[in-house]
Amino acid sequence: MGACGTEGGGRRSMIENENSDFLFQLVVNTLDQQGYYSTVVSPVLTNGNSIAVMTMPSNNYEHYYDGSYRQGYAFQVMTKHESQLVAYNTLLDIAKFLPSLKDIPSQNGSYQFEGIRVTTDPNVIAKDDKYYIFAAQFSAALFIESKE
Repeated sequence: MGACGTEGGGRRSMIENENSDFLFQLVVNTLDQQGYYSTVVSPVLTNGNSIAVMTMPSNNYEHYYDGSYRQGYAFQVMTKHESQLVAYNTLLDIAKFLPSLKDIPSQNGSYQFEGIRVTTDPNVIAKDDKYYIFAAQFSAALFIESKE
């Protein structure tokens, strides 16, 4: 069975591998390189002050006759910090930074990056005794060439 439980590494396996490549490039080679107050992780916030990228369900595909397709890759960035302003301003910085990116290159050639847009502006989602948590949602446009 393939990496996702499909015989022979079928289309579902191929899509998840492309998604994994993009997520890695986004988290490790793009966001974490910006020097925010915490290491950027995925998929959930960690103990203490943290920043996380979580993938979200998306059904946004445009299929073409040659087997290639465009995919809307939905994800959420969350910031957690003891200081409300640090958490919020960091997320505002991320929400300005991501749409300005010209490229997030694929490590294995599985996609072509076409851009990121903010789908939900930064907003507070939780507060406990110690931390403020903010989130913003994004959609990245990826073009995947036919494997045939």
